[in-house]
This record gives sequence, C-alpha cells and structure tokens, in this order.
Amino acid sequence: MEKIKIIVDSGHSIEKDLADKYDIGTIPFKIHFGDKSYTDQKDISTDEFFKKLKETDQKVTTSIPSLGEFSEELKKYIDKGYNRILCFAIAPKLSGMYNMMNLGKNEMENDKVKIEVINTKTASLPLYFIATNSAKRAKNGEDFDTIHKKALEEVKKANIYARAKSLDYLVKGGRLPKPIAKFANLVSFLPIFTLKDGEIKIEKKAIGQRKSFKELVKLTKEKCKKDYILAIGGGDSKKEIDEFKEAIKDEIENAKIFKQFQIPPVFGVHLGPGSILVSVLDYEDFA
Repeated sequence: MEKIKIIVDSGHSIEKDLADKYDIGTIPFKIHFGDKSYTDQKDISTDEFFKKLKETDQKVTTSIPSLGEFSEELKKYIDKGYNRILCFAIAPKLSGMYNMMNLGKNEMENDKVKIEVINTKTASLPLYFIATNSAKRAKNGEDFDTIHKKALEEVKKANIYARAKSLDYLVKGGRLPKPIAKFANLVSFLPIFTLKDGEIKIEKKAIGQRKSFKELVKLTKEKCKKDYILAIGGGDSKKEIDEFKEAIKDEIENAKIFKQFQIPPVFGVHLGPGSILVSVLDYEDFA
C-alpha cells in the first residue's frame, strides 16, 4: 500500500498551518547575516528577516541544509511508514537544493521506498499551487505515479514575474555584476524579471520607478484572461502591494482564486524590501 509524503523547500511560500493541514514536509534554507546563521521559519520569521535585512550592513547570504540533515528528514518519514516521497525543489540555477535532494534520494531510496525529486525550474508563488495540489491528490487517494506526472505537467505551465524596488540586493546577493548594476542605477533601469527554464531573464525593460510599475501592471493584465488564478507576493512591501492591488483591482475581482503571499527569505535576500512578485495561472490547469 502506498503512503505518500510531499516535501518542499522553504522557497515554496507554503505557510506552516497549510503544510500541517496537507501533511507537507518543509526543508528550510539557512540564512546568514555575517557570521550569524538562522534556519528559515524556525529561528527567524519572514517579518523578522526583512526587518533585519533593512537594518544590517553585513553581507546576507543563504545556503542549503547539509545532505546529512536532509537524509535524516527522509529517514524520519520512512520510519513513519511513508514509502512514496515526492520532493519539490526550486530551480537548480537559483540554489543547490535540487542536487542535494537527489543525493539524498540516492542514499535513502530502496526496493521498498520510491523517491522522486522534481526540478520545478521556477520558484515561490506558482510552487505553492503545484505542491499543495499534489498534497491534496495524495489525501484524495490518487496513486503516486499519477501525482508525479500531474505535477510535472503543472511545472511546465508555471510562470512568475518580479519587480525589485532597487537592484542593490541583486548585487549584494551575487546575482547581478556590479558594473551592470552601477550603470542600471545611473539610468534608473528597473526591469521586470522572470524565470525561463530555471534562469533569471528580463521580461520587460523599464526606466524609472513609475514606468517599471506600469509595465508590471500591464503584463499582469495581459496574462489575466478567462478563468485564472492570480497570486501576488511582497517582501516588506505593503505600500507597493497596496498600490499594485489598486491598479489591478478588476483582475483581482475576476480571478477564480486570488492569494497574497510574503516572499520567502531565500528570494528576499536578492529582491530586497519593496519587491513585488506576480504569477497568473490557468485555473483549469491548477485548481
């Protein structure tokens, strides 16, 4: 008999109460402020993270847990009788989580326990829906192979768009070369970023705060067609999110599902305070 466990990393925007409700395990990232380290959502909340991020002058980085820590988590679930485990990792070009989970799979899988690791090629908002859908299917009695297959299909249809208030945190996080950022700041270049095949790409070019904001609004409206799910995320971004929601209030009103999130710290490190993330998903594909 199959006993299925869904596991995500803490870049999936899944709140603890929902993870508990749907029996989802979470593998947290480590967050480092200088030489002081925290475990995401255990030692530090998202609100606490953004408060510290705004105040610190130290280098802020993230890292994955050790293979030993992940293997111990797998062993814990296997000892509880889970013999089918489906793991979701954010895009490998953003983090080493996917590769580490595969090492854990190779170490812990056997003829009685099947483990699959999905390279989602994306991050944050859409992964909330993909992972929770898989967990709901498990609770409804669908078999492991079907759940795995459906999750892979949803991954192909996921999208996410991001607007940072400043490019400074992308530089600090090592995602953007300093010379490019220096030039971008001189001309107030604030593009809309997306993830394509797991890589950060520029979706829309924009000069200036207002133009950048308008481009994100325009892009969101273009994506909101019939029967859609709309998700918005922010990192210490109440003012920016409120303004954005006002600009797309009709799209929020007409969404089949609307959900607002906090950006996980693993992305907040690079996007910084005042950032906005948006995902528009086809309701038929994800609900």
